[in-house]
Amino acid sequence: MSIDWKLLADVRERQKTVAMGVVARDRAAAEHSQAQWREAEAARQQQVQNKAQHWEATRGALSGGQLSVAEFRHAGAWSGALDAQIAQAGQTAAEAAQAHAEREQVLDQSRRQLRAAHGELEKAQQMQQRARSERLQLQEQRLEDGNEERTAQAWAMRRPA
Repeated sequence: MSIDWKLLADVRERQKTVAMGVVARDRAAAEHSQAQWREAEAARQQQVQNKAQHWEATRGALSGGQLSVAEFRHAGAWSGALDAQIAQAGQTAAEAAQAHAEREQVLDQSRRQLRAAHGELEKAQQMQQRARSERLQLQEQRLEDGNEERTAQAWAMRRPA
């Protein structure tokens, strides 16, 4: 059974091309998920900053003597609402971080598959080259054997019997 090394190399080349496309797609998805993670983290930081500004304003009103007990209670309730928003933003950021980590794992796997496809392509190309070299070597050997046979026959015909 003879292996068509050119066909195998062509198949491996197509597999490598497909793997390169998968890596590109997965890289784009990982970049997108990283951007979403950054946005979610920035939103969480903004919520924390909003709470700090709220208490800074409350402290300023308190030090100026312009804050009643009811307003102070309202500020406390508003602070609780801000805490809930911070918690929600933190949860969203954690989910985005997890999604990004999963995308990175997928990207790593597709990169491994690309490296494997590249290795298989190189092996097929090496085997194709080896088969080509063996074929040429066999042709040269046959040509050499034919030349030796003809030379021997010519010599035998010229030799007196």
